[in-house]
Amino acid sequence: MNKLLATEREAAVVEAWLRQKAKAKIPRPPQDIVDWAESEFLVSEDDGSVHPIVLEPHQRAILRFIFPLGKPSPFSTVIYSTPKKGGKTTTAAVVGRYQAEQTKLGEIYTLANDEEQAKTRVFEAIEKSISLSKDYDPRRRYLRGQWRILEREMKCLTSGSSIKALASEYRGSAGMNPTLTIFTELWGYTSDAAKRLWVETTPSPTRATSMRWVETYAGFQGESDLLEGLYELGKAGHELNAYELGDLSAFAEAPNWDSLVPCWVNEAAGLFMYWDSGLMCRRMPWQRGEKGEQYYREQEATLTPNQFRRLHWNEWVGAESEFIPIEWWDACLDAHPLIPGEKTPLVIMVDASVTGDCTALTVVSRHLTDQVAERLTRVWIPSDQPGAKMDYDTTVTPVVDSLIKDYNVVEVGYDPYQLHHWAQEQRKKTTAAWYREFGQGEERALADKRLYDLIRDKRVHHSGNPQLREHIQNCVAKIPKGEDNKLRLEKKGASRKIDGAVALSMACAECLRLNL
Repeated sequence: MNKLLATEREAAVVEAWLRQKAKAKIPRPPQDIVDWAESEFLVSEDDGSVHPIVLEPHQRAILRFIFPLGKPSPFSTVIYSTPKKGGKTTTAAVVGRYQAEQTKLGEIYTLANDEEQAKTRVFEAIEKSISLSKDYDPRRRYLRGQWRILEREMKCLTSGSSIKALASEYRGSAGMNPTLTIFTELWGYTSDAAKRLWVETTPSPTRATSMRWVETYAGFQGESDLLEGLYELGKAGHELNAYELGDLSAFAEAPNWDSLVPCWVNEAAGLFMYWDSGLMCRRMPWQRGEKGEQYYREQEATLTPNQFRRLHWNEWVGAESEFIPIEWWDACLDAHPLIPGEKTPLVIMVDASVTGDCTALTVVSRHLTDQVAERLTRVWIPSDQPGAKMDYDTTVTPVVDSLIKDYNVVEVGYDPYQLHHWAQEQRKKTTAAWYREFGQGEERALADKRLYDLIRDKRVHHSGNPQLREHIQNCVAKIPKGEDNKLRLEKKGASRKIDGAVALSMACAECLRLNL
């Protein structure tokens, strides 16, 4: 018989025996969650060293308040919200593993925006803490007499409890009897299905302790309404001072220290909320000092103001914000006009409409090593007559044909939604330039974010075209759900024109992609 198979079967028999034993045995005395974590929950450092976690004072106070020793927790919902890199995931992992080991036949579930995230965030942090034990067998994924790890499930053999990573699908969650359900980044639960999932995972009335634990940072006002409702519910409760929360004497020298750790209790809703924002929210060692300052400088340089405030100040923001301060655009004025007959490689980009809007064409080239120069922008507005249509044959086509004839045009890019037929006809006329569709989904979102970066860093130069400046001013930036490396240019109002800005965004991205 295969030795590995025999070992697996042996482990399964032992596991079944231990689970049966867990059902019958007398529960051991409860252990304080902080004492347990700082002796049992292992973490590793960059140098490879392994040691039990050392919780920060505010984490100790919060965890002991939520899980009083020898008593069931009084809370059915906990909101634990800090900025990015604030220890949310690890804290949730501590709670998940603690509940599994301390609760007889418990059911713990981790959920997130998708199944893979549920697996790779809290679930993976728990799995890693188990695997760091010197008695862990990585081949069998087995911690002798204590844990057995499967693909999307971990089984605690001493208590009979399980931890499962679930997909965010409400139908598969019906009928659960959870001890603990951990939600990651609840701000992203905006669809009807996601809200149904929240309802289906309501705490169980048949268990002594049944809780939903939410680890998240702030969301978008008017969009992240599930989280926003919980936030308002928490704020409607009583804010704890340091004496009510626990021993926070380590912070006694700070001003207003009695409200330094912002926690609220809404007893009627069974809700505890820790919501940290602002400068004082950087409580973890890696968020402070020279290293922390450097990290935040880099983040502020690469994120939009709204993104930075939401991720690193944990502040609620609108899904839309001003695209850029117009002063940034004006600082990029550095005209590079087209010279007849020049051989500089050029990219033309066309963003078009049929009725009721406008069509724009932008020509760009590379400038220095990592910069782009806008060389020409043309904007056409259809007739104001109702139903008037854009005539590409008398507007866009002559300009494109003339540019291809007189200059070194490498590519003509276009929005395929309106211009597919036009591009097909253009391809029949010439092979002097390559015609390429520019995707209006992810490709556009990445390009719009890159244009923001280029303007902010003064790496795009423009000719001072007043219509292009107006189109830049007419833009707001909308951040797609869960994708902070992207943004989407949209209009401030229905009558505002932004086609020139969109054409410039696509042209810059394509010019850099081609590395002209």
